[in-house]
Amino acid sequence: MTKIISIVGPILPGSISTAESRCGKQVCACKKKRGPELHGVYYRWTGFIDGKRTTKTLSRETARECQKRIRNFRKLQKEIQRLLREGLADAPWGEH
Repeated sequence: MTKIISIVGPILPGSISTAESRCGKQVCACKKKRGPELHGVYYRWTGFIDGKRTTKTLSRETARECQKRIRNFRKLQKEIQRLLREGLADAPWGEH
């Protein structure tokens, strides 16, 4: 008998990254050649929506929530892989 998958909370595929950047102003600390003071940190979610790679800029709090959901998604993926391995090992045609 196979164990049922139990995942707590909502899931979200994708990943969270951070970035700093330069602005378009010609006279800004971010334009310095030595030791530029970049803008940010900006938080970004990257994943696929309707088959298209998409990036969304997030607040720090939203990025934290998304990271929790991504962890839940990855746990779910691991559980599915485990169930698939068990299913193949116990396939009705015997050993492979």
